[in-house]
Amino acid sequence: MVETYHEINTRFRKELAELHEEGETINFCYQCATCSGICPVFRYNSKYNPRRLIEGMLTGKKDELIHDPNIWLCTVCHNCTEVCPQGVRVSELLATLRNLATKAGNFPEHLRAEAKVLIETGLVNAPSKATISRRAKMGLPELKTADPAEIRALLEHLGFVKLTAKEEKAVKEESSGGKQQ
Repeated sequence: MVETYHEINTRFRKELAELHEEGETINFCYQCATCSGICPVFRYNSKYNPRRLIEGMLTGKKDELIHDPNIWLCTVCHNCTEVCPQGVRVSELLATLRNLATKAGNFPEHLRAEAKVLIETGLVNAPSKATISRRAKMGLPELKTADPAEIRALLEHLGFVKLTAKEEKAVKEESSGGKQQ
């Protein structure tokens, strides 16, 4: 039997600690799997395993993790963080990982669509025409939102609009075989 050893790269741990004030808590993890045991997503989908994600962060598998579609399955319920006996801020670490993935171009299509609606309307989920019509028939007031231009300006300032536009452009190029549309 041949054993395979993987080199541990601690640079990613240090990067996480620099990116988020709770990032250094990753160093306290001793892989007990309490986070996976409490995770509602893991109960129904074993492809999402918080312990394995933390293990990847500990061993420096940054490139593998930021391109893993399973990082987007977390519901951010914080159960893992609440029960961790070592105080590892699992939810915050996963959010930081998602931010890194987004910057690297791993941004799921369904989230891209939601981002587009947010940028255009100021709402995360814009009401359908049927919902607006039913509300009017029931005498309910029109749904209010902040001025979409103000929300767009804020999102532009944060770099969100540019990031999602870049992602949208990449998807269009990919679907057209690399040609500009």
